[in-house]
Amino acid sequence: MQAITPPDQPVEEPGGLRRLLSRGNPVDQDYIERLQRPFQGTRHIVVLGCTGGAGQTVTTLMMGHTFAQFCGEPTVALDVNPGHGALARRTKIDTHETLTSLIANAEHIGSLSGIRRYTSRARSGLDVVAAGKTPLHALDDRDYAQAIRTLDRFYSVTLLDAAASVVSRVLPHADQIVLVAPASSDAPRAVAMTFEWLDSHGYHDLRQRAVTVINGVSRRSHSDVEHAEQVARGQCRALVRIPWDDHLSLDRSPRNELKALRPPTRRAYLALSAVVAGGFSVLPERYQDPSPYHQERTQ
Repeated sequence: MQAITPPDQPVEEPGGLRRLLSRGNPVDQDYIERLQRPFQGTRHIVVLGCTGGAGQTVTTLMMGHTFAQFCGEPTVALDVNPGHGALARRTKIDTHETLTSLIANAEHIGSLSGIRRYTSRARSGLDVVAAGKTPLHALDDRDYAQAIRTLDRFYSVTLLDAAASVVSRVLPHADQIVLVAPASSDAPRAVAMTFEWLDSHGYHDLRQRAVTVINGVSRRSHSDVEHAEQVARGQCRALVRIPWDDHLSLDRSPRNELKALRPPTRRAYLALSAVVAGGFSVLPERYQDPSPYHQERTQ
């Protein structure tokens, strides 16, 4: 299992300990190269918070910015976690269209310009689909499948910021999951309960391939972070620490872009995204049988 820590601290990897994200370290370029490796088909990444206030929305957004800026493939973030700090509220708004209207008109969307009627675009190149006014739990499995199939026609990478009420509807579409826990005393228990829930609901394989993020790490939270990582170590594919950065606060929205962050935070999100992209080498099972996923994306 791979573990990534803040700048200038040792990193645990299968090959031993080495320093990552330090100044002048060529590993930054290595991460960019990982993000730029070609892959077949599309990928769906579901981001889940292990507890309330963990920072899953910010994590989704910053991963989206990073993929859009460095991957070279069209990237979209789907907001299925509405509320005061919702994903769409953290970006500029280009449209009043939403997920519900996208689903309603999916059969009529036949071009990139057509899909962009339903998205807001960040400066990084990330497209964002906002949650609609219809309560998310009112959408059924077919609705979510329709939305994801439609996005797959135009985007290589889809990130889903999922509310607890819709987790069971979106997890069947996940190729990977990113689990976000806060750097607090709640983290160890929250991580353990999340792993237990995933296993008990048939997502053992997804849990094993998950990337666990400890968000908002500072010197004061060091002992809590280590405790949470002890719980997660060996239970998931990788661990990543994201430093505390007050530039990510909601009152700075919609200025939550990569360039607004402190360099250690940008590097941590680069590392996180590269680790996630490392999982793209595994071809999703849906490509093993004839289905709409085999159709070419509309350019």
